[in-house]
Parts: sequence; C-alpha cells; structure tokens
Amino acid sequence: MGYILLQLSQTGYFMVLAGLFFFPLIVAVITCKDIFYNQYLKDTYKAFWFAIVILIPLIGSIIYFFWGKPAAERNKPKI
Repeated sequence: MGYILLQLSQTGYFMVLAGLFFFPLIVAVITCKDIFYNQYLKDTYKAFWFAIVILIPLIGSIIYFFWGKPAAERNKPKI
C-alpha cells in the first residue's frame, strides 16, 4: 500500500510535501484545542495565542507549549 502512495508522484515528493504541510497543521489544531479548553487563560491571552498559532503554526505551537501553557498553570488558583 505504501508503494501505491509513492506512485502518486514520480519521485515521491508528494509524500514529503504532504508531510511538511499536514504535520504543522495537525500540531496547530491540537494547540488551538488546548488553548480553547485552558480555563486558566484569560480571553485576551487566548486571542493572542490563537493569533500566534494560526500565523506561525509550528513555531507558535512550540512557543505556546513551552512558555504560554506553564504560565497559565502558574495562575491556577491554589486550593
């Protein structure tokens, strides 16, 4: 089956280009879902992170998961 997929392009560039397109798209969708359901982010910060992730999908997602999400977790109320 993998061989048939590689025959969509004479040299296999289709699979490489599809992977380069869909991987950042999937990561951005997962990040947007996480931002939407993060109850510790204020609405203005959510809008900011949505804009960053949509404009720069892969890099914006990485920045959010390493910087934005831990900052939101620090704002979690103490029980």
